[in-house]
Amino acid sequence: MSGQYLSISCLPLPTYVQGGHIIFNPGERHPNRNYFQFFVMMFMLRGKLYIAEDEQKYTVCPGDMFILQPKHHHYSWKAMDETTEYYWIHFAVTGDYIQTKEPKHIKSVINVPSLHYYTPDVTLFLNKHTKIPDSDAIFSTIKKIFSSSKTQNTVGFWQAQQLFIDLLQHVQIQNPAKSSTSILATKIQRYLRDHYDEKITNEKLGKIFHVHPNSVVLSMKKRFGLTPNLFLTKYRLEEAVKRLLSTSAQISKIATDVGYQNVYYFSMAFKKHYGISPSQYRERYISLNQTIDKNSKGNHLS
Repeated sequence: MSGQYLSISCLPLPTYVQGGHIIFNPGERHPNRNYFQFFVMMFMLRGKLYIAEDEQKYTVCPGDMFILQPKHHHYSWKAMDETTEYYWIHFAVTGDYIQTKEPKHIKSVINVPSLHYYTPDVTLFLNKHTKIPDSDAIFSTIKKIFSSSKTQNTVGFWQAQQLFIDLLQHVQIQNPAKSSTSILATKIQRYLRDHYDEKITNEKLGKIFHVHPNSVVLSMKKRFGLTPNLFLTKYRLEEAVKRLLSTSAQISKIATDVGYQNVYYFSMAFKKHYGISPSQYRERYISLNQTIDKNSKGNHLS
């Protein structure tokens, strides 16, 4: 086997495009293709497929699963020497992916909020070349995918997509353990979200999580691209915006509620981030709402 892994971002999810069943006779070759736009997933039934991706040669045997990357050069490095049969599936991804010797976490191309909602980076890990796990279940799912897609209607399309996701769950490998740095950063992030209205320093975080303050900063920057202080500032200001727009509380009260003991420092931080003062932000929102309401009533009367 190749000892290589495909790591694919699953936000958005991979999409089933088409699939089929093929038999090659001795002497025939797999098509020579450059920059084919889809992943090609193969499930070998019999014979041997001598396939290359760019300069790397592979021999795919009965009971093997093998995956070709999109937009690479695929060709036979040797003709079939016996009758060769396999199922094939083409699928597409709009997220990022990478092929490496070790599984890698891939960030989503969708901007998932990290300040108020924690959605883990969902990465699909696949062996490029491996033995088919639970072949009976997998072949049964493949046949159902083909059957659904042949109906050529909306119901069949969605059934095929759902079955394809089931197939990926069958063949994916276990999520590799997160690094200690990533685990630490996640814990710190959650603590900051739960205690944003308190006074928090790197030293305090270091004591809470039993690490050096420098490790606190480095882990957050590596995992979230923000220092703890910057993460805390952004979170506090977003909480302040919620209160400005949904309550009539005084600015000084909002400042205290989100962790600022000094209202002037809060106002400076707010203006630096949003470009206007907290009171101007609230007034702009109220004015905008009044304009929308006025236009809505005018349209209704007309």
